[in-house]
Amino acid sequence: MANFTKTQMLYEDQYTWRRDGGDGPYIGKIDRDRLDRDEGYEVLDFANSCLKSGVGVEALHKFERLLREKLPSNVVMKNQIIDFLNKNW
Repeated sequence: MANFTKTQMLYEDQYTWRRDGGDGPYIGKIDRDRLDRDEGYEVLDFANSCLKSGVGVEALHKFERLLREKLPSNVVMKNQIIDFLNKNW
């Protein structure tokens, strides 16, 4: 597991760093299984859990680019995103 910080993120200033207006109250499993790509804390946590310890910041930036530029907008479930990342890395 990687340990990147907010300041290392490529799109740091383009994320929301709190739950955004489209979010309802936390409802458990579905919130754990879905990724809101607008919320920086969710993307950062997901990136840290997916990337291996010791990889460079370039891997974080590649991860972010794939999410932002390549991942279809209708793909929101983390297991589907992991499949996409594995196929497109």
